[in-house]
Amino acid sequence: MKTIIIEGCDRVGKDTVCNGIKLTADCLLYRHWLKPKGQTNDERVNYQKTTFKKEFDLRKSFLDDWYLNDNDKNSDLILWNRSHIGEYVYGKLYRDYDPNWIYNLENLYNFSDNNIYLVMLYADPDFLCENDDGHSFSSDIEGKTQEINLFHEAVDKSLIPNKIKIKVNDGKRYRDRKEIRKEIFDRIFN
Repeated sequence: MKTIIIEGCDRVGKDTVCNGIKLTADCLLYRHWLKPKGQTNDERVNYQKTTFKKEFDLRKSFLDDWYLNDNDKNSDLILWNRSHIGEYVYGKLYRDYDPNWIYNLENLYNFSDNNIYLVMLYADPDFLCENDDGHSFSSDIEGKTQEINLFHEAVDKSLIPNKIKIKVNDGKRYRDRKEIRKEIFDRIFN
């Protein structure tokens, strides 16, 4: 069973790509991670730590059950829309703390497994600003540039061995989502 994690800044098309994957792949478990809850930074950080552990435990439970049932090792998929990687970016920029603890979790839950794929979608900062929906943390070029750079840093530091970075814009337009999904599938399943 493969686990695919789709990450990146707001407005890169994570939802659209994930929805396309769900329609074309045998997706056993799909999780869409949300923003942390809490009034203070400490509450939000604690929420993230608790939530990540629960999600990682859920993934481990699914994998344990799946392997016990001797399923075809190339079928089925766990798909995460966002993950702990975003906490490295948003925790550092907007909660003003050191979020490197996420890599301890990767180690604890054996994220060096060769069946985990971390897909980072990214775009030019000005493109993301032009397509902002008003719900992003940052809507200016400088802020978007920082987010994109930190996503690259977070992905590069991750223990996950299979990393795919895909640029989603071509100038002033989004690339075709089917083309992006095909690129992901070709790199994971071929």
